[in-house]
Amino acid sequence: MTEIAAANGAIGTHPNDGHAEAGITKLDYQLDDYPGATKTLLFGLQHVLVMFTGMIGAPLLLARLLNLPPDRTGILVTGSMIGCGIGTLISSLGVGFIGPRLPIVMGIFYVFIGPLTSITKEASLAAAMSAVIIGGGVQLAISPIMGKLHRFFPPVVTGTVLIVIGACLVKIAINTAVGSNTPQFGKPLTLALATGMIVLVTLISRFSTGTLRALSIFIAIVCGYAISILLGLVDLKTVGDAQWFALPALMPYGGFEWPGAAGLIAVLVCFLAAGVETTGHTLAVCRMCGVPATEARIRGAVANDGVSSALSALVGGMGLTSYSQNIGAITITGVGSRYVVAAGGAVLLAMALIPKLGAVIALLPGPVLGGAMIFIFGMIAAVGIDIIGSNMKSKRDALVFATSIGIALGITFAPPGAFDAVPAALRIIVTDGIVMGILSAVVLNLILPAAE
Repeated sequence: MTEIAAANGAIGTHPNDGHAEAGITKLDYQLDDYPGATKTLLFGLQHVLVMFTGMIGAPLLLARLLNLPPDRTGILVTGSMIGCGIGTLISSLGVGFIGPRLPIVMGIFYVFIGPLTSITKEASLAAAMSAVIIGGGVQLAISPIMGKLHRFFPPVVTGTVLIVIGACLVKIAINTAVGSNTPQFGKPLTLALATGMIVLVTLISRFSTGTLRALSIFIAIVCGYAISILLGLVDLKTVGDAQWFALPALMPYGGFEWPGAAGLIAVLVCFLAAGVETTGHTLAVCRMCGVPATEARIRGAVANDGVSSALSALVGGMGLTSYSQNIGAITITGVGSRYVVAAGGAVLLAMALIPKLGAVIALLPGPVLGGAMIFIFGMIAAVGIDIIGSNMKSKRDALVFATSIGIALGITFAPPGAFDAVPAALRIIVTDGIVMGILSAVVLNLILPAAE
């Protein structure tokens, strides 16, 4: 792998080429380390298990909102998985200037659900996919500008962004853990499984070393899955019914269709939000991996948002962004190798092309995954606290943090209908606590006068 590392040296991929500190994150496998074929595959599968429900949740929700038939729902899910797989490979390995060459997993951006629903109802699903393709092209075009934004993310902003992400995502984790919208909701067995997962991941992470520690999440999830099967909580019939192999079709909902000006603007706003969020994620991963947060990395990450989203839409999937769950996974496992994440991208592609494999992972019970997610999202916030703790040096910094976290959590936990008075075009962004928290931190850092 030394040849690959040398070839990518222009953007600083070697773990010793920067001056960033990893903080509480201690990596057993650095950015350019290759753990060997078996470990790389297992570590990559671990990343997929952590991210998978979030990846398929968005297309399933969109399909439900649009009342899509089963065949189109399957296309939407498969197309999204293909986009995530290709995007993750580009993110970790890079193609030219596209991709940051960091251990960053790509996933579906839930903010796209609103605009895609509206465009489909007003025009067609083909028009909605066309909007994502156009938006992806625009994102690619503006990526050099976004690449310059890293100067607006000093440590106090980066730390705030991570705390906002971790704290807001806990809502998703707890809903998954308690079996929300399932027959198992709130039952004693559900709560016991979720609690057991938190305890198991904590014990393995704390008292194991080497490969066991690096596979702590994977081991815990496999144990939880096995227990769930023994308790009769998993119906494997769907695995038997799934196909062995399936190839995607290009533009499966029809040819290119104009989405309308209003719909396209809404999608472009979503891409802008994705770019801002990806910038924060990339800076955090750079710090964890001990590499400089260069303009080239940010540009490559944002460009990959656009390219992988367009590729996803071409085969019937949704728009993508970088997934913050990865930050927690790296912190817990100590695996920061981009080749591991590339293996995860390959696994995602295999799951999309081999539906039986995807079906096995899709049956992962909510309490098992949710319990692990609570721990992971908590670790994202812990990394942010580590950064904030050594960089909050004035009342101004405290104001940036307090206002941003307050806005983010206030929006995330606001009751349904609280923002109905906001125009629909703005509501897409205003109701996303993570996006608003990040924007608040960036803007406040720019406008508040420096401490004297």
